[in-house]
Amino acid sequence: MWLISLLAQPSLSESRAGQRSRSALPGKRIPIGGASDRSVTKLSNLPIGGSCEMWLAPQQHIMKNLLLITLALSTFSASAGDGFPAFEESKKPKKSNNGNWSERFQDLGNLYKDKKNPYIQEVDLSFRAHYQFSHTDGDNLGQDFSEDGGELRRFRVGAAIEFLNGFKLVGRANLEDGGFRDDKIGYNNFDQLYLEYDFGDVGIFENVVLGYGRYKINVGGEEHDSSREIKTVERSNLNNFFAPERSTGVSLEAEYRDVKMNYGIFTTDQAEVLANWNAGVAYYASFNIDAGKKKELIVDFIYNDADPATEADSIGYEWATSITHLSEIGKIDLFLNATYGKTHGGNDVYGFVIMPSTELIKNKLEAVVRYQYANADARAFQINNRNIRNVADTDGVGIGRGDLNHTLYAGLNYFLLEEGAQLQIGAEYETLTGPFTDVEATTLWAAFKLDF
Repeated sequence: MWLISLLAQPSLSESRAGQRSRSALPGKRIPIGGASDRSVTKLSNLPIGGSCEMWLAPQQHIMKNLLLITLALSTFSASAGDGFPAFEESKKPKKSNNGNWSERFQDLGNLYKDKKNPYIQEVDLSFRAHYQFSHTDGDNLGQDFSEDGGELRRFRVGAAIEFLNGFKLVGRANLEDGGFRDDKIGYNNFDQLYLEYDFGDVGIFENVVLGYGRYKINVGGEEHDSSREIKTVERSNLNNFFAPERSTGVSLEAEYRDVKMNYGIFTTDQAEVLANWNAGVAYYASFNIDAGKKKELIVDFIYNDADPATEADSIGYEWATSITHLSEIGKIDLFLNATYGKTHGGNDVYGFVIMPSTELIKNKLEAVVRYQYANADARAFQINNRNIRNVADTDGVGIGRGDLNHTLYAGLNYFLLEEGAQLQIGAEYETLTGPFTDVEATTLWAAFKLDF
């Protein structure tokens, strides 16, 4: 029950200002994650099942209560006795995993599973804790900056329940509420919150799933990988420039032969839980193609009709397309990505990422190198907060937008378990140039990731 009380705390943090704004028209766009003219619905002082002192959109209220029901069922399923037959199978001993600690750790979240139960088929909990430390040293136009510090990068808890032979409700909350050198635990917002129905096979299509809620929109190859799977401490600047904020909308997934498809229609309004449809609309399509012989091709496209001068914009640009190719060449996994898009101001932004990696010790130690190139018109490109801008801001050095960005990363990943626990170390060299910017910096990274 601790998880329910944690998610329903009466005091919520305000959205943090100062996160990236990717518009080419500074001053005309509502900064993502910052203040805006449009108030964001808060959940402060919301009693479960009771009245609400401030207005809450009906769909937010419904989805939040559904998640709380899920968590309640999750807790109940773990402690239910003989008086609740629906959960009797959860008491059966699991098959031996022959001492595999990785499997045992991942099984911590598997509370219940019985596909024969007509009411509740599966209940799972999820947990994610990522902590990282960095030291950055650099300069911009002759102004030096040098700082180090840690950050609780991610702290998420969630639950998923499959019920009524087709429905699935998923909710995950972000509970890290600080930033660089400011570790705090408290409700921040929902990472994802959605309800889906699996139609199975429909005509020529397989595994057709329709859903509604708060989703992560995957634009760019690195974005398709979960944060628990990315091979570098942070994703590239190019990826993060085109990665939308979490957005509310309709998602449709299906498969046809060797192609997995995902279509979505999303509101660009911003909220901590579920957003309203009183802003712009974004249209999304993604195709994951099995090219055979250990090769995979991913194609993404998104178009956004929001006017950032007058509307909230969770996407941050007008349109973008991305192509990613994954392959194995001998013992090397090769990641190739090219992304091209246009800002609301009509400026082109484009670039590519090359990332080879290989296992040095099977299932234990991995080496990775990443090179990223990004170019933009009219100083439209902005690099990540993490960690050059964080450090420069701490030392009072401004980092503006630029035209050309190069980064080179080299690192090692040590897997404490085959899945769910790892250490990462890396070094990254970066430059950003433009008419009023000339940044050169090096960052040393260290991170610990724990997930189930």
